[in-house]
Amino acid sequence: MAHDHPEPDTDRWSNPDFCPFCGAELTDPGQGFLDHVEETDTCNERFEDWRENIRDDSGSEWSS
Repeated sequence: MAHDHPEPDTDRWSNPDFCPFCGAELTDPGQGFLDHVEETDTCNERFEDWRENIRDDSGSEWSS
């Protein structure tokens, strides 16, 4: 799957006001991110992939 996320040297890469998976501006960095991921299929898939990849690193399941 191609990932069209923001370039790493842009403000949108690590700025919590933007989705790290697509660069869309979020209404809120907390609940707004969760709402966006729930409403956007591509970002939902990327978020689930990310969670799967870090599951062993975190020591337990992350809630959403």
